[in-house]
Amino acid sequence: MRLKNKKVLVYGLGDSGRAVIKLLKKHNAYVSFYDDNIKFYEYVGFERCPQNENWDLVVISPGIKCLGNPLLKIFKEKNIPVISELDLAYLFCKGKIVAITGTNGKTTVSMLTNKILKTAGFKTFLCGNIGLPFSSICEKTTKDSVIVCEVSNFQLETSRFFRPNIACILNVKPDHLDRHGSFEEYKRVKGKIAENLKSKDVLILNLDDKEAKKMILHKNYQYFSKFKLKKGVYVWNYQIFINRKPILSLNDIHLKGDKNLENVLASVSICSHFKVSSQNFRYALANFVPASHRMEFLGKINGVNFVDDSKATNVASTIACVDAYKNEEIILLMGGQGKEIEYADLFSLNYKIKEVVCFGQDGKNIEECAKKFSYKTTFFSHFQDAVSHAISTAQDGDYVLLSPACASYDEFQSYAERGEKFKSLIFGGAGESES
Repeated sequence: MRLKNKKVLVYGLGDSGRAVIKLLKKHNAYVSFYDDNIKFYEYVGFERCPQNENWDLVVISPGIKCLGNPLLKIFKEKNIPVISELDLAYLFCKGKIVAITGTNGKTTVSMLTNKILKTAGFKTFLCGNIGLPFSSICEKTTKDSVIVCEVSNFQLETSRFFRPNIACILNVKPDHLDRHGSFEEYKRVKGKIAENLKSKDVLILNLDDKEAKKMILHKNYQYFSKFKLKKGVYVWNYQIFINRKPILSLNDIHLKGDKNLENVLASVSICSHFKVSSQNFRYALANFVPASHRMEFLGKINGVNFVDDSKATNVASTIACVDAYKNEEIILLMGGQGKEIEYADLFSLNYKIKEVVCFGQDGKNIEECAKKFSYKTTFFSHFQDAVSHAISTAQDGDYVLLSPACASYDEFQSYAERGEKFKSLIFGGAGESES
């Protein structure tokens, strides 16, 4: 893409937007930026009336909501091309791209895939929704590089050109309906990961997920499953197979729960398209440390077990966490900023939950739903009070799970900040960890 002397607007000044500005300036474009947040108004380069200008190109950051956005409507009426940060980075990338999307598990699968490929000797870049913008590393790639890119629906929403060599859809559950307006639109956006695939490219799908298995959007597709298949990646006789060849024993997997088994199967499916040995798989899994706040076991304090699953910002994630501990006595912390998702999907499963401790903006809605299914509940307006209650009421052997099923923005800047607050409260007020 020729950018020299082009008049380009970057819409959104988060990490992705800043990386885009650097890339554009490096290629001698005339760059301005706009953000809906007024705190950026005094920055040099801020364009106060972008709707009045005729731009050669607009690059939009993933944090910008598209549905009903009046500025984007004006750009469309003016026939101004709008592309995503993913698109721009793709146009400058020289390596092989692995793109991973799904409602849950994206980060774990991206990190594990990267770990396996690095163990096998590949030069990899881990980027995307995981935190490092694709556009910040795209020009460092070579034809021998493998780019493992975690891709969110926000990134795909305005994508036009992005084309991975291997695309993986892990699962599709109701999420971000407050942004997309409907589950159908959310599914459509997820499917955009496959819209530019060519015949030699591969689409990997989860056969065990009701929606993902139907997203056969490319003729060269492959399934993975926890059950025996004729081909693909699957589990049989307590081993993981790639096309009838045993690769791993389930004893090699130390991540807890069925959801993490699916994550491993997805990573194995992706890496089956590279030269990766059974030894490489085993070593990578043995040395893999998942990201914080994802079913992270914090330890046992005064006989009570604590799990930080603050990243569970939708009901499907919370179900996965509760299911992983279904044989334990659970005190479940749920609440935060809701996403217009049905909590009954969890409570109707009749898990053994001693108490649902609800908090925050959507805590009352969660409490009302839980009561309909005869669960014991307690509501607190603030997160700290909810955690204090869970600590004080938990008994020896109980598991206190922070798995909110909601976004964190009513009280926190991010799910990570919420998780760190949880850690500080349990370690600050309950003594030392026993493990």
